[in-house]
Amino acid sequence: MSLKYSMEIDRILKNIKRKLFDIDPLLSLEYLNWLDKKTNYFRQSVFKLGYGPQPDDIKRGDIVWVEFGVNVGSELSDMSTKGHYALVWLIDLGNVVVIPLTSRPSDSSPLTIELGVIDELNSENTNQISYLKLDAIRSVSKRRIGRM
Repeated sequence: MSLKYSMEIDRILKNIKRKLFDIDPLLSLEYLNWLDKKTNYFRQSVFKLGYGPQPDDIKRGDIVWVEFGVNVGSELSDMSTKGHYALVWLIDLGNVVVIPLTSRPSDSSPLTIELGVIDELNSENTNQISYLKLDAIRSVSKRRIGRM
């Protein structure tokens, strides 16, 4: 690695640290952990390294746990959750198109559809209703599917 390249990396990392200085430390750490994980995915892809086991038995209609990452604004984000449940819509090689689920109704959005109670997602008879968030449909790598 050249000295110029190394200095540029140091400059960028210092800028990130400066920008995170006045943000809640727990939020900053969560963001940095996600950035570290995403960097690992990137590195594995660049060097064509093994990705570890990926779920190959996923079918349309399955409910899976997806790491959506830390995102901005009103985008679906894993801040404080480490992931969300989602419905599998389409499988395409290493990617899966998913529709995130939520437990929060949205009467104002025609893009939130009630599914009813999904027993497997409820512990101790909470009878929590699940909703599809059609406004947050995403294509994600199978690597983001953590557990099912």
